Amino acid sequence: MALNGGRCTLTGLALRLAPILLAIAALPVHAQQSSVVDLATRPDVTQRMLFVAPDTKPKAAAVLIAGGHGALKIYPNGSFGWGEQGLLVRSRGLLAQQGIAVLVIDSPSDRRSGLAGFRDSEEHAVDVGASIKWLRERTGLPVWLIGHSRGTESAVSAALRLGAGPAGPDGLVLAAPISSDSAFVKGKALTQFPLESLHLPVLVLSHREDACSVTVPKDLPLVTDRLTGATRKAVVLLDGGTPVGDLCGHQATHGLGGLDQPAVKAIAQFMLQDSP
Repeated sequence: MALNGGRCTLTGLALRLAPILLAIAALPVHAQQSSVVDLATRPDVTQRMLFVAPDTKPKAAAVLIAGGHGALKIYPNGSFGWGEQGLLVRSRGLLAQQGIAVLVIDSPSDRRSGLAGFRDSEEHAVDVGASIKWLRERTGLPVWLIGHSRGTESAVSAALRLGAGPAGPDGLVLAAPISSDSAFVKGKALTQFPLESLHLPVLVLSHREDACSVTVPKDLPLVTDRLTGATRKAVVLLDGGTPVGDLCGHQATHGLGGLDQPAVKAIAQFMLQDSP
């Protein structure tokens, strides 16, 4: 504040405050609570997780499993060393706005380099099961597994190994499910699993023009037609968006680039269908 001839001028102060006021105005209307947790899952092994809670009492809960190599490198402050633009990671706040408490899981401490070749292992299922247990105890709600791309391999494998809740998930969301084998990435297509043995609600979500070679829409029936044991099933194909980058990248049609809102809406509607 400056004095000019005995008069007080606020011009300088206003200019200094303008960026601060703009930043405050840009804050989301729905404040969310987030915290980083290091969970002991196996002997001498921990799994870092980012928990995001809605600003009101949650209606549902979900463990989010990213695709790619899965090593998100979550920092203590909740930021990400990799994968922040992935579908589920970037949509965590939108899911929370829908009343869903979410837990983003990182690769465990003994798999810092990633989950390639590990997603179908008993150890990985133990880690995922520990995350489900933590979230169920934290919220008192049924817990779903939501996987994207390679994360669908984790979700299906864990659901089959863990069985029904409370040890296993209460439902699955498979976004851009892996429907064919890859010559470049170690892992399994969902067609190699006994999908008929999944006895829980399953939502399959994809882009109608997904151009990634292992998740092309024409191969979706190889997965969806075998979900004969699902207690409830839906297939949602989205169109449009603003896809950019590599065909299997975070913001491509494969990652539903530009379609965060409709993707989250479809997930929330399916998950909350039976909620009071």
